[in-house]
Amino acid sequence: MKPFFCHANRPIGVFVKVAVVAGLLVMGVMNSAPAQAAPGRTSRGDAEAVLHASGTGGAAIRNHRTVSDGSPADLDRRVSIRVLPSVDGRHFCQDDWHVILVAEVSGGDKSFTMQNAKAEASSLRLEFFLDGSPLATERTSIKRFLNPGQFELEEAYLFQQGAIMAPDDLTVGAHSLRVVATDPAGSGENTITVWIDATGTGVCR
Repeated sequence: MKPFFCHANRPIGVFVKVAVVAGLLVMGVMNSAPAQAAPGRTSRGDAEAVLHASGTGGAAIRNHRTVSDGSPADLDRRVSIRVLPSVDGRHFCQDDWHVILVAEVSGGDKSFTMQNAKAEASSLRLEFFLDGSPLATERTSIKRFLNPGQFELEEAYLFQQGAIMAPDDLTVGAHSLRVVATDPAGSGENTITVWIDATGTGVCR
């Protein structure tokens, strides 16, 4: 089985019957009157869909290869900024809505239950930092993960934790993202840098 990301001391992203640090989604502070997405850009609704459905409805879409821009699958990775080594150095567009997040999957054999997943999740603390400052986050409810075989599991459940980011929340340039995960077995962390491209440049063309 392969975790979503790893620290030198512990894997982050998958539980297997015992508490192992996991993934998250971060929810940032939003204005009471949200900005509208420009034509052809991602919207707040797209970001919310990725946060709440990318491990359930999004997984089904990915499995069936029927996807469009703005779906929870986010195959072109314009919306989701996951705090994973594979995302380090990626560029995103200033004009898009985004969600900074990690997904936490817990599971095991056929005997693994929702109650097991809830018990493990309750012992896990996830802290997000944007450019060195704490980032307020939202944790989704725990749902059945529709692709447990991806991690060589028979039964699996998922939650995400993270922050919805409006176009004005991430300024043009480099941003450091750090996630620290702690449970009774220990702790781990990931730190990445992402770039926000200005309108008409880079991935904003």
